[in-house]
Amino acid sequence: MAVLKGVAARYVMQADDRVAIMVRQRELVAELVALLAHRGPDALERPFADDWHAAADDTARLRVVIDQVASLTDASAVAWHERLRTRR
Repeated sequence: MAVLKGVAARYVMQADDRVAIMVRQRELVAELVALLAHRGPDALERPFADDWHAAADDTARLRVVIDQVASLTDASAVAWHERLRTRR
């Protein structure tokens, strides 16, 4: 099992082309979280907006934003990011 994990890490997770993609994905997710946290409940889907309003503090509201982002597919996260970024 350890050998397979090592092979996967070397040839899949650490390949130069994959590393660049993963860096950009992390940046996009971080930017999306920041945009949603800044915009507040109006930018969230209804169930998450309701959770935002029920949240006790900023930490709980950030958790709601993270839950919203975690619920998105890769393609929808990219689309949301683009839509929110262009609406500044």
